[in-house]
Amino acid sequence: MIEQAIPMADLHVGERPSRRLPALLFAAYASLIALFQGIQNILIPAMVQQFAPETKVSTLAILSTLAAITTLAALLSGGAISDRTRSRFGKRTPWLAVSCGLSITLTLLLGSASALWQLMLFMPLLWFSANFYQTVMTAILPDRIADEQRGFASAAIALGVPIGILIGVNVAAFAPTPFIGYAALTIPHVLATAALILCDRESSSLESETATSAARPAARTAFFSAFANADFRLTFISRFVLFLSYFTVSGYTFYVLQDYVGTANLPGGSVAGAISITLSVITVAWLVITPLTGILSDRIGHTPTIVGYTSIAIGAVLLIPAVSNSWLAMILYAIGLGLTFGIYFAVDLKLASLVLPSAETAGRDMGLMGVASSGPTVLAPAIAGVIIEYGSFPLLFMVGGVLALIGGLSAFWVKLRADPHRI
Repeated sequence: MIEQAIPMADLHVGERPSRRLPALLFAAYASLIALFQGIQNILIPAMVQQFAPETKVSTLAILSTLAAITTLAALLSGGAISDRTRSRFGKRTPWLAVSCGLSITLTLLLGSASALWQLMLFMPLLWFSANFYQTVMTAILPDRIADEQRGFASAAIALGVPIGILIGVNVAAFAPTPFIGYAALTIPHVLATAALILCDRESSSLESETATSAARPAARTAFFSAFANADFRLTFISRFVLFLSYFTVSGYTFYVLQDYVGTANLPGGSVAGAISITLSVITVAWLVITPLTGILSDRIGHTPTIVGYTSIAIGAVLLIPAVSNSWLAMILYAIGLGLTFGIYFAVDLKLASLVLPSAETAGRDMGLMGVASSGPTVLAPAIAGVIIEYGSFPLLFMVGGVLALIGGLSAFWVKLRADPHRI
């Protein structure tokens, strides 16, 4: 397939591509993922158990649901608000600073919580501010990265996921007290945001006021107008279905290992140890493949095709545990998942940035694409629960494989117009 990005001259007047910007985006995203993962996987569950030991499972579920709701609100608002911001510091920079500051404040308040109601208040608000930040940050990709460099930049951002997980989980796990854990997670986020803002300054957006004023009323009244564009719509569907596939399967890894593979068949007879091993294998495979994929995708192009075949490969990997419930099968599954998702994440964000209908609503539409990756987290637990309750674990993996196949086929239908940089 042949592809086209929004021309750079139309993206951000006076902006020039920077070689250091991908590295700064990597650091900012890694710090954000570290904040999310450390709090979500280590610190919040421990506090919930402290405040509500008898109802910890249902309480954590309520917290996660509230956080999911505010996440979707942030994804829908962050990019749209920043699109319309006019300041001498640019349209993204002010909101990066504000949302980072708000996230730090809420993180420290969360670490100081002494009652359950405070968790119920501060965690959803933190998820709103952090996802607001994420949406504004990813809008920098179509704003300021040349189309022929977006594969590398997309891969740099994707690399922030495994690195952020490693940092966040370990910082939170080894902190001497919960508050120190929360406070420590704020440090890399502050430093990375400061570097992103100060080391590669965004151009003023004041000069674009006149040029964009006529477009604003339409943007206000047609928030979801991007879905009228076939490429955007197909990319959204592909992304949504692929992430639904992943979250449907991955959310029950503990029970898959314990009840399907069998505790006696795991190394040391430990479910926790087995989860640690599989996550480590996934992370290593991800780290190995992602940088290479980003560089190659800029050279060979055909991004929708890469996304399509990678999604199908993910579907094939998800079928491995359906065929065998052995520990070896789970290791092969982890290796395959790390490699395929490492490739997918390296090009997925690039494709999302290439199908944006308008430069003036790039932030809003990237936020909509964010819904495609976050929305499935709301549906997946219920879908997986029904499948496990009334079906079986092999059926769970088969459903995941079929969903990934659908996501891949959807990507093949994306047809980007001619671009001399990629044929």
